[in-house]
Amino acid sequence: MGEERVDINVWIISFLIIFMLHNLEEIIMVEKWIKKTYPRVRDKIPSSMQKELNHYNDITSVQFAVIVFVFSIFASILILIAVVTQHYYLFLGVNLFFALNIFTHPLQALYLRCYTPGLLTSLLLIIPYYSLFFYRFYNTDMLSLNSILGAIAVMIIFIPLFLLSHKIGKKWN
Repeated sequence: MGEERVDINVWIISFLIIFMLHNLEEIIMVEKWIKKTYPRVRDKIPSSMQKELNHYNDITSVQFAVIVFVFSIFASILILIAVVTQHYYLFLGVNLFFALNIFTHPLQALYLRCYTPGLLTSLLLIIPYYSLFFYRFYNTDMLSLNSILGAIAVMIIFIPLFLLSHKIGKKWN
């Protein structure tokens, strides 16, 4: 387990660095994108999704940073618990939750035919990271039915935390 522990620590550190860079890209670009690009591409977006995006029509980079900060606190606590207890299914759950978001950036950009915040780091850092991460986890005993079930439980717990972070960020002025 010693070699696997060193290996998982490298994956955890890589995850934290890559997602910090990804979140910074989104924080820096979201306000400008909402103000300049969204009005131009709004008609391409299905009306059901437009309703949701209209809630964020006036979001600032500061508000988005608060959303990211609050959610990152929860993720960081869970990752810390995973490292201390060696319950790596917690880290797997965090990874799977974030993985759901990652493919949306390139798909949105293709659909809208424009840059979307988070696209560059998704293509250059995160998709390669996940390709290697899931390959590595698949080829170790760390990926089992129990770890997958635990990871799914983490993902379910993250849904209300994600929504809570958005409520807190939206109220931040």
